[in-house]
Amino acid sequence: MAAVGLAVVPASAAKMADCSSATLEKTESATEAMADGAGKIAAQKEVAQAQEALLGGKMSACAMHLSRAMHADTMNQAPAGTTTQALHQSQGQWKPLKAAE
Repeated sequence: MAAVGLAVVPASAAKMADCSSATLEKTESATEAMADGAGKIAAQKEVAQAQEALLGGKMSACAMHLSRAMHADTMNQAPAGTTTQALHQSQGQWKPLKAAE
């Protein structure tokens, strides 16, 4: 009879990136290709922390930082349906309230 093995992986681990030098290199290249901004800075910090964890043999920490780096460009976006234009629109008809007498 053939033995059937079942790998049980926690749901949180299934979404994490594997920690290897190849994955680290791909993530670093993708980070460098990102548009300048807060997302790119966050991704660069996560890549650096992933490198430190990899060198220290902390594979789960490395995987966590790589996963964060891969998603850094989406974490800093405004919620769907909002625009920055609304923040800068003129308040043309605005008048200050008068103090109560």
